[in-house]
Amino acid sequence: MANFWKKLWILLDLSQRKLKFLFVILIIFELLRLIGPYLLKLIIDELISFKIEKVSLILMMIAGMFLSEQITSLVAYFKDKKIFAILIDMEYYLPTRAQKKLVSLSLNYHEKENTGNKISKIQRGVDKISDLMANMCWEVIPTLIQLVATFAILLIVDWRFGFLFFLFAPTFIWVTYKVNRGLHSIREQRHRDYEESAGKMGESIININTVQSFVQEKREVKEYSSIREMIKVNELKEWFKILQVNIGRNFIVDTGRISILLLGVYLVWHGQVSIGTLVFVITLSEKSFFSLFRLSRFYDKIQESSVAVDRFINLANENPDIKNKANGLKPKIIRGEIEFREVEFTYEESNAKALDNVSFKIAAGTINAFVGPSGGGKTTVARMIYRHYDPQSGTVLLDGRDLREYDLYGFRQFIAIVPQEVEIFNASVQSNIAYSNPKATPADIRRAARIANAEEFIKNLKNGYETEVGERGIKLSGGQRQRIGIARAILADPKILIFDEATSSLDSHSEKLIQEAMERISKQRTVIMIAHRLSTIRNADRIFVLEDGRLVERGSHSELSDAKRGLYAHLLKLQQEGDVD
Repeated sequence: MANFWKKLWILLDLSQRKLKFLFVILIIFELLRLIGPYLLKLIIDELISFKIEKVSLILMMIAGMFLSEQITSLVAYFKDKKIFAILIDMEYYLPTRAQKKLVSLSLNYHEKENTGNKISKIQRGVDKISDLMANMCWEVIPTLIQLVATFAILLIVDWRFGFLFFLFAPTFIWVTYKVNRGLHSIREQRHRDYEESAGKMGESIININTVQSFVQEKREVKEYSSIREMIKVNELKEWFKILQVNIGRNFIVDTGRISILLLGVYLVWHGQVSIGTLVFVITLSEKSFFSLFRLSRFYDKIQESSVAVDRFINLANENPDIKNKANGLKPKIIRGEIEFREVEFTYEESNAKALDNVSFKIAAGTINAFVGPSGGGKTTVARMIYRHYDPQSGTVLLDGRDLREYDLYGFRQFIAIVPQEVEIFNASVQSNIAYSNPKATPADIRRAARIANAEEFIKNLKNGYETEVGERGIKLSGGQRQRIGIARAILADPKILIFDEATSSLDSHSEKLIQEAMERISKQRTVIMIAHRLSTIRNADRIFVLEDGRLVERGSHSELSDAKRGLYAHLLKLQQEGDVD
């Protein structure tokens, strides 16, 4: 548990100074709250041995009580104001940092983690940290200060009061700690289920077209309900256990209260303490025992929250697989020469090598194509060039320098990709095209759209360039999304341009338009075309053929098609005969 608080304290580094200052205010506030009960003790003692000449003194003490309450109220105002400022500040910077962390994590992490899981982890984590710190500032820390102060005062008044309080308070705390420790595994499972349920809901909505097309609505609801049912079962089990323990905790508190009352009555009977002192002791101990019980309830909530907080902290501490070199090279211009030297790479979830001792060189300003059966390693090559992954052995070089020597953002700005499935944001057409260059003018955006053959359909949209395209571009066809992706790549003005099967799933008309756009923007750039349809790469300067992660052939279209026993010639023959697309 100590490790949890240490990690949380590090996470809240921007609030540390404010929290330290708040702690001082809380101590002052709790000490001020003791003045009133102590003055009441003095007043009662004076009234028991009342004399007319003491009226002025009693009135002064009553005025003192009133004044202390007003000062305490004023301090409470500044205390609460400080707490709100800290909490609201946390609710700003924690999700902002989490989002910054997520976008900086390697592609490997995002491929393993469900999107809904990640969003749930962040949202629940931030909410629970906010609840946790609110409880700590308003309830837990003030109560702990109050308990320490009460114990010290009871020892000063009569050591026997302090002994009784010390006997029951730790017992109560130990029982609370024990039950929460036993519930930790249930809470962990519940929060895993929370994230799974969020992921399941996200998947069913994101893939709503597939869900409805295959009439799987009932299945999705059933699977989601099953996860939520497990959450319900575990949550009921958890809180029913706490309710059972409350019976024992009530017994400890009530026994402590009665014990202090009996001791006080005995000491007053023998004249060892005054009635005012007894009232003072009872007031403090009753308040502390009541606060102790409230503290236990908040501790239950803290422990329940700690699992979600811990999962958020783990996300915040997640390190990207791809390390950006400190003071890495930030080139102002690149030639665009790419070289793979004996590169080997295997994905975590696979036993087969995605790239197996692959070596090749791409000259700057040339058009290059990668072809071969599915799973051959074509897309992995593109990921290596972007440095989404690092080779497990071998080297990827850009202009003769190891990619790992470059600043990630420094070299990626010279690369653009048009993937098979262009990722479209829930924004306007203009915003989607401008994503690669937010500073682009409307004229630049329109020019890029014309080059990409996109303006043809954009003009027919209801609001033209301002048309909202929906989540993942659901309002657009596949060909339209591809052309927006090409326009986006054009606007980035890259030196290296990658087409990752950009036309493989399109109709003939869309393919022709996109082919024309690709030809326009390929001049004076290093172009890498990952192709499935061999007809699209006939004019490439060099073609690389990959099979099972190995580079098995290289050459021009004419050279490879003449190699009768080669894989390229075999694939070309199959496509010409119509056996494969």
